Amino acid sequence: MREVNRRNCRVFWNAERCFRQDGDGFQVSEIKLGCYTGPWGSKKLIQAISQIGESGFDGMEAPAPVVMQYEDRLHVFEEILETAGISLAGLIQTLDMLDREHADEQVERAANSARFVSAAGASYLTICHSSLRDAPMNDEEWATFAAIIEEIGQRCSEFGIQVCFMPRAQKLVCSEKDIHRLLAMTDPNFVKLSLDTAEISLAGGNVQRLVKACLDRIMLIRYHDASGSKRRLAYTSDELGSTPQFGRGAVKFNAVSKVLLDGGFSGWVMLDVTGEDHDPLEAAVSGFRFLMRKSGLFPV
Repeated sequence: MREVNRRNCRVFWNAERCFRQDGDGFQVSEIKLGCYTGPWGSKKLIQAISQIGESGFDGMEAPAPVVMQYEDRLHVFEEILETAGISLAGLIQTLDMLDREHADEQVERAANSARFVSAAGASYLTICHSSLRDAPMNDEEWATFAAIIEEIGQRCSEFGIQVCFMPRAQKLVCSEKDIHRLLAMTDPNFVKLSLDTAEISLAGGNVQRLVKACLDRIMLIRYHDASGSKRRLAYTSDELGSTPQFGRGAVKFNAVSKVLLDGGFSGWVMLDVTGEDHDPLEAAVSGFRFLMRKSGLFPV
């Protein structure tokens, strides 16, 4: 029964993914749907890829440890993707962008990941800061932070890979003001944005306003729901149960989708069910159905 339902979803997806309807008729839309494998864990990566493909998605994003798992046997990884019928969109990697003493090491870690994703046919590497931080950065720290990120972007561009910075609640550069400051301090050719709707919400930001203001710098957006409770704001999305079941929280996905469509967005929309407390496959299937029918991305 699941296979039949999946095929029906794919037929609908293939019919709707390239076109959207508005008052002027049908217009081309290049938005692609992917799913993040993180909730399955590294030991269930193959299962995650298979189930993401079965759920109807076009591609997947994985945490950086996949590089260590498959960099010496890339052909095996490519066969797993081919069997599942999906592509690798990119990786997400945690780095310390304030460690000036070991900046070269951080840059090379990112470059190694970029080398892998390039060989695997992906197009981007998402990076995020590694440690929690309550105090704001001073001007010197801001200069270090921006310089390391831009250097990572320049290095990864040598492999044809675009670096995207992902703001995270309580992990530096999470407010709208800070995000705009970082963008102003970095070269748009080397540093794009990966926006997580839950992380922006958990940090107290307005997702649709930020997306509209930064659309030209956004390469992918992670559709990830967040609780509307102010008591949840101290959590990041890594905390189990810190985010509700996708589509049942406070993020206004229809408003975000409208901004993307009106702006002609052509990148990835990546479903992230991190923080939910039920089976990843169930979450992915439920999330895919929500994206197709209720998110506003593909109006019938």
